[in-house]
Amino acid sequence: MADTAIEADEAVAPGRSGPRGAVVVGPSDVAAAVVAALRAAGAVVATAESGADLAGAAEQAGLAGQVDLVVHAPYTPGSTAPCAVADLAPEEWDRLAEEPVRHGLAALQGAYPLLRATGGSFVLVAPSVAIEGGAGLVPLATASESLRALAKSAARRWARDGIAVHLLAPTVFALDAEAEALRGTDVDRSEAALGADSMSAEAAADVVLLLCAPGARHLTGSTFALDGGALMLP
Repeated sequence: MADTAIEADEAVAPGRSGPRGAVVVGPSDVAAAVVAALRAAGAVVATAESGADLAGAAEQAGLAGQVDLVVHAPYTPGSTAPCAVADLAPEEWDRLAEEPVRHGLAALQGAYPLLRATGGSFVLVAPSVAIEGGAGLVPLATASESLRALAKSAARRWARDGIAVHLLAPTVFALDAEAEALRGTDVDRSEAALGADSMSAEAAADVVLLLCAPGARHLTGSTFALDGGALMLP
């Protein structure tokens, strides 16, 4: 009889090369799509609302010492509603721009001991406004770029421990239905080379699985823009 969730899973699907145990953090549509894709691929997946709950979620799912993937895919309600920085109250700036960074730091701190034990991967999902900005989206862009900087620093330091850190930057429309109000604005990449299917939450989940493939062991610290080929970073 299998003693752990991982062993029970391997009895059904021996020799699988993808992630075996994963924790997905965050309430975004991308997080939900990643959970579904990982489970369809045979992984045992725990979910957590915030980084502070990460270790507890892994233990409750029977994954202690067996987590080889952590995905942080946050979304703050209201963060895609355009606003003027001059009109933001300090507490609203904290909620939209600073609190997400604290949550991201907690996710990185919680993930490190789990991934160090397995040589696993951490994937941060932050919208592409982190790279290019967006009119009226200064708090979201600030939080996203700050998270990206944290993840790149972690990638450099954690490589010696065998941990890879990847950054996935989908359009805001992949995060939550609230973002649909931004259609027709400067963040709506209607000129993308690929279709809308390549900018969805499900597409983001596909790329997360790609970053878990054996060949991805040669990568760390890079940002992968999932905008249908609109930005095409140099």
